[in-house]
Amino acid sequence: MHWRYLKSWVELLWYKVASFFLFQKELSIAVIGLQNSGKTTFVRLLSGQPFEGDTVPTLGVQMDQFALGNNSIKVYDLAGQTRFQPLWERCFDKADLIVYMIDLSDVAALEESFAKLIRVIQMTNDDKIPLLIIGNKTDVIPDPPMSREYLTKYLPETLLNDYNYETIEKCKLEKTNLHQLKNVEVLSKQLGLDLRNHVLHIPLQCEDSAWGVPTEPLPLDRDVAIFTVSCKTGGFIQDVIDWIVQI
Repeated sequence: MHWRYLKSWVELLWYKVASFFLFQKELSIAVIGLQNSGKTTFVRLLSGQPFEGDTVPTLGVQMDQFALGNNSIKVYDLAGQTRFQPLWERCFDKADLIVYMIDLSDVAALEESFAKLIRVIQMTNDDKIPLLIIGNKTDVIPDPPMSREYLTKYLPETLLNDYNYETIEKCKLEKTNLHQLKNVEVLSKQLGLDLRNHVLHIPLQCEDSAWGVPTEPLPLDRDVAIFTVSCKTGGFIQDVIDWIVQI
């Protein structure tokens, strides 16, 4: 037992020394979202580990440290169950980046997930913490026949020139139309996020999910990015990693 503690202490000491001499900067990331949205799987992919199908649900907070490029990364993987969600706020003051995971395939949980995201944005907006929103599990959402190609776009600088939040259609989400969420522009509309103008449109009647509900604009003075990915297949994960590294 004594040797195990000594070994852990030596490994921690080496990591701190290596961080000082080798890494350009340290980055603390809080990964949050509802249960079964893919948070732990995403953290595994960030650390270079392969996809693992049977992931044990996180209880409380799980902390991990690893290198990502020339950066020293500390990740707080926070449980998504309702009883653990109060822990999210406790990690915000430690975070240099908040990652919010959404299971795009779970139509029953989308409204709750979107509402919790709005709350997180409101709570952290004054601190200007960068926010990365990841719509996960695109691999289990089938495309309709003769569908057009869905592109992953994220920052206003890289969106298509025709991005216009006001003209993007918002619809009532059902199993038959979830494929639309693979398009980041559509997802931004469903979330109420105008990426080009850096504004969150907050529904004034949160209990009513129907389109056309009046909204209140909240200016966002922070970096916000949206990706749609598949943690299982690795689709667009490298693009996410590239964005994190450049923060």
